[in-house]
Amino acid sequence: MSIDAAARPGPRPGVFDRMTQILDVFFTHEGRLLLDDVSLATGLPRSTTFRMLSQLVELHWLEHTDRGYRTGVRARALRAPDSEELRCAAAPVLNELHLRTRAVAHLSVLEGPVVRYLDKIGGAASSSMPSRVGARLSPDRTVSGKCLLAELPPEDVDTLLTIEAGRERSTAQLAELHRELDQIRTRRGLAIDAAEQCGMGITAVAAPVHGSRGLVGSISLASRDGAPARDLAPLVVVAARTVSRTLGFVPRSSRHAAPV
Repeated sequence: MSIDAAARPGPRPGVFDRMTQILDVFFTHEGRLLLDDVSLATGLPRSTTFRMLSQLVELHWLEHTDRGYRTGVRARALRAPDSEELRCAAAPVLNELHLRTRAVAHLSVLEGPVVRYLDKIGGAASSSMPSRVGARLSPDRTVSGKCLLAELPPEDVDTLLTIEAGRERSTAQLAELHRELDQIRTRRGLAIDAAEQCGMGITAVAAPVHGSRGLVGSISLASRDGAPARDLAPLVVVAARTVSRTLGFVPRSSRHAAPV
C-alpha cells in the first residue's frame, strides 16, 4: 500500500452516523451535558456538534435549557424497561383482577406519542371491548393513556401530543385534557372514565405502575356490566402497587424509613 493511500482519510461519517454518536453519549451518561462535553466525547468538531444537537432538539430527541442538553421525550421513551419483564410481573395480577371482578384487565405502556396494550385478560368479556393486544392509540383517548400522561410534566405532555402524526388538537381540547390530568394527579395517578361519559357505556379505571427507575406502565379495568368505578378503583390501585413492588419500586415514604 502506498504512503498516500495509507494516509488518505476514510469516508466522512454520514448524518445518521453522527446523530447516533451523539445519542449514544446521552444514553450512557446521566444528567445534562454541555456542547463542549458532547464534542469532546464524540470527537466531532464543535460546529458540527452544535448543528447536530440543534436538529435533535427540533425532533424532540434532546431538550436544551441554559443548563445544557439532556434526553428528550422521544429518547426517554426508548429507554423504557423490558416489556417482557413487565408482562411477566403483571400477568398473575391481571388474572386475579379479572377473576375477582369479571371485568377486562389491561396492561399498557407509553411508547413516545402513543399508548400500546401489552396484555388483555378478560375471558368471554374480552370480545365486548374494542381494545386488543399490540394496538397503539392516542393516549388522551384511553383511560390507560391519560393515567400515563398524568405522570409526566405538562410540558412533556404537550410535546408528545405534538409529535403524534396525523392528529391535531385545538387549544380548547388541550386545556380540557390538562384539567383532567390535574384531577388524575390529585388522585395520585388514578384515572377514571365513568360509563355515562363514554359513548360505549364502558366504566374504566387505571393506575400507574412504577419500576426502580420510574414509570413503566399502567394497569386498568374496563367493565360494561354497570360496576361502579368506586368498587373497581381500590382493586386497580392495589394491583398496580403489587406489580410495582415486584419490579423493584420503593415508595418515597419508605426510602428513608428506619430499619426495624
